[in-house]
Amino acid sequence: MSSRNMKLDEIKARAQAAFEKTEQRRQEALVAWQAVEDEASAARLKTQKLRALRLARDAEEAAAKEAAASSAPPAKRSRKAAAKAL
Repeated sequence: MSSRNMKLDEIKARAQAAFEKTEQRRQEALVAWQAVEDEASAARLKTQKLRALRLARDAEEAAAKEAAASSAPPAKRSRKAAAKAL
């Protein structure tokens, strides 16, 4: 339909409807974008927590190995090795 044959009120109504439709799409896009951002943020937070837990576990294991190595008695030498030393 050409705007030449339309009345001013019809043109305004049509423009208003197009504007409202565009605004509705913009709002839907913002909501979708926010959902994506929230999901990405949750994934980053989960990754940070898992990394912290892994580092804590690794530090604990390293401390346990250090403690086991320092508290272990020296290895006994065999009789042959002891005799060779004399």
